[in-house]
Amino acid sequence: MRILLLGGFGFIGTNILKHIDKYYPGKYSVMVFDKFQAHPYGVSFNCIDSVYTGDFADSFSVRSIMKTHKFDLIIHSLSSTVPVTSNNARFDIESNLIPTVELLNMMVEYNQKKIIYISSGGAIYGESDPNCKHKESDEAYPRSSYGIVKLAAEKYLFQYALLYKIQPLVLRLSNPYGSFHYSDKQGITNVAISSAFNNKEFDVWGTGDSLKDYIYIEDFCGILFQLLEKQITNKVINIGSGQVLSLKQILAEIKIIYPQFFWKYTTANIFDITHFELDTSELISIIGEYTFTRFRDGLNLTKLWLENNQTG
Repeated sequence: MRILLLGGFGFIGTNILKHIDKYYPGKYSVMVFDKFQAHPYGVSFNCIDSVYTGDFADSFSVRSIMKTHKFDLIIHSLSSTVPVTSNNARFDIESNLIPTVELLNMMVEYNQKKIIYISSGGAIYGESDPNCKHKESDEAYPRSSYGIVKLAAEKYLFQYALLYKIQPLVLRLSNPYGSFHYSDKQGITNVAISSAFNNKEFDVWGTGDSLKDYIYIEDFCGILFQLLEKQITNKVINIGSGQVLSLKQILAEIKIIYPQFFWKYTTANIFDITHFELDTSELISIIGEYTFTRFRDGLNLTKLWLENNQTG
């Protein structure tokens, strides 16, 4: 199977590639589209057929791929913004939403049918009742521009499914953490444990009592490929572990590993959601019961990766 992976050298993309190398050697051939010609941290992969460098917002860059290559599947894991920095709506629209719509137009033009869009379980739904879990059918009220653009992209995916028989699968992912994470802005678990490893003070926005679902990135990759192998399309699916933790709980777990870890409290971010929990009954109905990595175990695996890679 030939895959075009948009954002292949990001956190999620890197883990997808490593998952293919580990569990599906020789089965998937991947073309990576990214702003980097090679992985910026020197990670190597066996499943990559070729790398195409470009700017997703430049439709010419994407068109040159689409008109010369045929793919069985496109995985869209690319975003130019994260929730905490998405305070420029125009930039979000121009760098994420419009290029995604242009991608869909090219899929129609060049008869590419299947796309998996990695959306956001946290940013999409907005604030929720602490006693409720979000179902895929729930009304969505995203707070950040990032979440609004993700939701708009989902809507266009299904409009194109209706009009042009595109076959989308939208995955609303909770908060992933784990290996091959290099950002110092997005991914609170990784940012916090990296701060602890490097003896840096960590800033807590608000009280640290916000409750959210956290999932080990390798679990997400395992689920992604189960859905891919089952050829699931034309659905929106929540993907979360059911392990709902507060930031205070996460920091306490990290302090067990790194006793010198310290943090300070600062003003809450207006875009931050204080509670979200995903209803994953749709996912379980498709793949069956899944044994998720316990948070403490995932944290220790992340620690080992961090220490072996000496990256902050």
